[in-house]
Amino acid sequence: MNIGEAIRFVFEDDQWPGKLLVGAFVSLIPLLGGAAITGYAIAVLRNVEAGSERPLPTWDRLGDYFVDGLQFWVATLIYSIPFLILACPIAVVWVLPAMAGESQDATTILTSIAGLVTAGLGCLSLLYGLLLWVLMPVLQIRFAETGELGPCLRFGEVFAFLFDHIGAIIIAQLFVWLAGFAVTTILGGIIGLFALVPICGWVLASLLGLAIVPVGTWLMLFAAHLYGQIGLEAELGSSVV
Repeated sequence: MNIGEAIRFVFEDDQWPGKLLVGAFVSLIPLLGGAAITGYAIAVLRNVEAGSERPLPTWDRLGDYFVDGLQFWVATLIYSIPFLILACPIAVVWVLPAMAGESQDATTILTSIAGLVTAGLGCLSLLYGLLLWVLMPVLQIRFAETGELGPCLRFGEVFAFLFDHIGAIIIAQLFVWLAGFAVTTILGGIIGLFALVPICGWVLASLLGLAIVPVGTWLMLFAAHLYGQIGLEAELGSSVV
């Protein structure tokens, strides 16, 4: 996995400032923006998997990006259903102690039951959350291959891909997390320092605060490039076999 290429590929494009700023602006549009930037990241993944030398696409297919992003959101929602099933009872179960009325013993018992249920379902929710964390790259790769929702819902194939490439997927996700942590920590530290200086510092801190949006866009593209590398490696491996 070429981490360096995933970091710098955006800046190797001759038109990267405009593309990144457009992406940042689009991401601020309610609903439409979130879906469109997701679809744009999928387009990057698709280009990387196709071996494109300059995988950063233009923004002339905004409608297509929106549709792709919306379909991908549907896939993630479907895979999130078990998580919601586990999480909802945690909120409901704490109604039980209130039903005990003035009985202290009943309140204690029902509170204990609620605590046990919360702990058990909380652990299961955490485990499923980790599963979703490693499944998201697989769903993006599967969707990018055809641009259709169907391949994302072939659960056997999705989990087979996950288990075949689990090492690379975990590494990619860890690097995405580390990159996000690093840039937000550095940017946040700089903003905090400027904020200590009256007037001029406050203005500079506000301007730097706006940089969080394009940085977030870059993080999505960084992740998409890593996922594209995994998809490309999987294609090459299958062609060899």
